[in-house]
Amino acid sequence: MKSIEFQSIDRKKRIYILFSTFIFLIGINLNAEVKKENQVLDWDPGRKQFIHKNVTLEELGLKSQTHYILENFSIHSQLDHTPIPLEQVEGNLKLLTLGFHLRKIESKFQTISTLSGSKERITNFPSKVIVRVDAPYAYSPTDYFDSKVGLKNTALTIPPAESNGNWNSELWFAPKWDFPVLSTFAFERIIDTATCPDSIYHEYTHLITGKYLGNNAIGRSLAEGISDYYAASLLNYPELYTHKTCEAVKRQLLVSSFRLDKQIGFYDAAIESDFKKDFTFIPSLLWQYRELVGAELADVTIFQAITKTNAGDRFFPEFINTLSSSLFTELKKRNGEEKAREVALQMENKVLIPHGLYSKMSRNQSVFSVFPKTLVRVPNSDEKSNEFCNTKNELEFYWQEVGVEEPTLRFYWNCNQVKLPLVIQMEQTNPMNYLFSSNLHFLNGKLKFASISADKPNPKLSKENQVLYLQMYRYIKDNYFYRNTMEKEVRLYLDGGNDSNHVENIRMEFAYLGSSKKRFRYTFAAFKDGVY
Repeated sequence: MKSIEFQSIDRKKRIYILFSTFIFLIGINLNAEVKKENQVLDWDPGRKQFIHKNVTLEELGLKSQTHYILENFSIHSQLDHTPIPLEQVEGNLKLLTLGFHLRKIESKFQTISTLSGSKERITNFPSKVIVRVDAPYAYSPTDYFDSKVGLKNTALTIPPAESNGNWNSELWFAPKWDFPVLSTFAFERIIDTATCPDSIYHEYTHLITGKYLGNNAIGRSLAEGISDYYAASLLNYPELYTHKTCEAVKRQLLVSSFRLDKQIGFYDAAIESDFKKDFTFIPSLLWQYRELVGAELADVTIFQAITKTNAGDRFFPEFINTLSSSLFTELKKRNGEEKAREVALQMENKVLIPHGLYSKMSRNQSVFSVFPKTLVRVPNSDEKSNEFCNTKNELEFYWQEVGVEEPTLRFYWNCNQVKLPLVIQMEQTNPMNYLFSSNLHFLNGKLKFASISADKPNPKLSKENQVLYLQMYRYIKDNYFYRNTMEKEVRLYLDGGNDSNHVENIRMEFAYLGSSKKRFRYTFAAFKDGVY
């Protein structure tokens, strides 16, 4: 009996010991989880990819002992009003990586700004930038969150509102979808971009460019291209949004990655309004520029060009002109005028012109260099119009206003001191068409009324002159234009040759003469070395 009792007690002791050991091991494991290491994804220049790196919270420059607040950032979860508590940050690879790289790109721009000679503290904002992780993407110009709007972004920069000046800039990063619905919307949001340093760099750059290019620049080709360029430049690696630059991409098949060092084609003006038409052209061209002049000089001069670029300016020609000017000015300061001119011309010939672009540095290679530089008045070649223009009948061409920035020739038909405004719009889909070449013999353009309300005379004119104006309008409409398009093709021929030294005259006439051979034909002396 005692033996049985002893065995029972012994069995209970064994069970107790085993249970205690099990609880002890669980406790150790739980304690290990609580004390797990703080890690971030950091770039390894040798391996050319991001690797895990141990950090301390102090390295993030925290400005709060309780919440995730940095010097210029307040990091929130979704649409929460208060920042993320620090206990949720510890051991969280995504949150730590986000803060680490926000500080890194911020420091990079502080250095660039200093080297550029700027005295402005460009990384400071009126209030802390709110950064949202796992954010819903339904942003509209009138509210942060609008259930009727569904943007298909993986990351998003929201500028201060145009209609509500109380807004602050925000960075939003979408959550990862582990089991996405089979739709385009799901595919475009499959990556958790808060863990992708290249995406973080891209979005932060929008905060900088938005100060100069305007809030509405975000989403346009120029701002998107610059953001991609600086993301790649900070990594010193020409490939973005791959498993090397974003660990989360490793097992994803539907991610738009691209290389900036691949061969690109010619500039297409359509990208100015639709960056998705070719979102690689601008960052790739800037990367070629970087390879020519060096990383530090490229970063600085591109930033200088940004600060001198106005809201609404295009990549070509405005930004290209400003970049070329910034390069020349910076090199002149560092190495003298001769070296500055040498490198600026190399940029034209090796980076810009091969891709259909050029700046004012190459103006002598453009047809606009031989256009007249003043207002030119010529008698109207249309003799039939003399029937009602018996006192004065001439055309006034404003050649001095024509250029690559605005390839439109404006002129007036002056009939007895009553003027009808007209324009010739040069074909401008490809700026290569404006460069001298062996195949260039003429420019194409379209003759149009200067105003869509050209049929309405100025009410300040006398009744008699209003009648004359309408007679002029109907004459042009009936004898010059196609009825369905209200325009006419015109050609500007380069007589004498196809370079700036040989062009003698600019001859203007209808592209298809028909019965109006002499109705619209004018010749202008080419501009050469400051003389006509």
